[in-house]
Amino acid sequence: MLARTALRPILQAQQQLARRQQPFSIMHNLRSFARSFESHPFQRLPVASRSAPADWGRLVKRSAKQAVVFFPLGFALLGWPTLAPILLDGGMR
Repeated sequence: MLARTALRPILQAQQQLARRQQPFSIMHNLRSFARSFESHPFQRLPVASRSAPADWGRLVKRSAKQAVVFFPLGFALLGWPTLAPILLDGGMR
């Protein structure tokens, strides 16, 4: 009995909140779904300033530096089984 009287105000408050909730609206859900596809202001391209031009010289220089390391290492790692018999001249029998 005592527990029921202690819980009564809480249950009444929950019932009032449940009554105050807005009914399910398909249009509201569709509108919010469509708005989710709009681009955020931070994702939009700026109109006030032009985009910076590509720095092709820097890109080519960086790619060349990477190629100097990548290709010799790739040939060494993948090509050593082919080069081993030639370099050792059959000495590993």
